[in-house]
Amino acid sequence: MLRSLRRNRKNPVSDQELLARFRQTGDQAFLGQLYERYLELTYGLCLKYLGEETLAQDAVIEIYESLVRKLPEHDVQYFRSWLYTFAKNHCLMQLRKDGKKILQTFDPGLMQSVDFRHLNNEDDLPDGEQAHWLQDCLKGLSDQQKRCIELFYYQDKSYKEIAELDKQDLGTVRSHIQNGRRNLRKCMDQKQADELE
Repeated sequence: MLRSLRRNRKNPVSDQELLARFRQTGDQAFLGQLYERYLELTYGLCLKYLGEETLAQDAVIEIYESLVRKLPEHDVQYFRSWLYTFAKNHCLMQLRKDGKKILQTFDPGLMQSVDFRHLNNEDDLPDGEQAHWLQDCLKGLSDQQKRCIELFYYQDKSYKEIAELDKQDLGTVRSHIQNGRRNLRKCMDQKQADELE
């Protein structure tokens, strides 16, 4: 099956254009073209969670069928990150339905890449729902943790620069960032779990 999973990198039509055309016309050819770009990524994600090639292949097909119904209901700004979350949730629900242990519910690496905008490509930005979760979780941090997280991740300040700005020692700044990140992970994990219930 993987031989047929090819992303057409030469296609000049953007994800957003294909998404808009699918929404306007309902023509699944546009959705198919869009989904094909991420088949390998979706298959790899499903294989990682489900652990069997056959189950992963079935999930890829089921996800596409769900997209046909679900996409018109959601305001998707960045398809790739939205699809990642959608596919992951599909796999987690499949594991729960089958009574299998869920090995991973949240990717900590996401906290340092997608969620905190260390990005090279706008397609990697979090979708509206994930971004909303992140903003909610940031509000739950202590003032010091929130300020240090925002300066470090959003304004690209170093630990040393933050320490100088806030007149704190380096160890305190490091502690605020590490504790803030841990609290954000817990909060995002909980929101994802609530979404699946």
